[in-house]
Amino acid sequence: MGGTLVATGIALVVLSGYVLSCAVRPFRDCWLCDGKAHHRSKRNPKLSRPCRWCRSTGKRLRLGRRLWNKARRVHRNA
Repeated sequence: MGGTLVATGIALVVLSGYVLSCAVRPFRDCWLCDGKAHHRSKRNPKLSRPCRWCRSTGKRLRLGRRLWNKARRVHRNA
């Protein structure tokens, strides 16, 4: 019983830390272009093109923030 309670407490602390970090910093650098908005081609390293994953912004919404936005949208439309 005591081990389960400790594990639940640790999980809640980690989850609340992630939620807080998503609220403070909702965007992260794009994984493909590393936040540069352009990435190098693998075939020709001299060729640089706009990043399609971040739409040339260099930033992407974090998973936790996307889930939060979806939950708010569902709640608002209900």
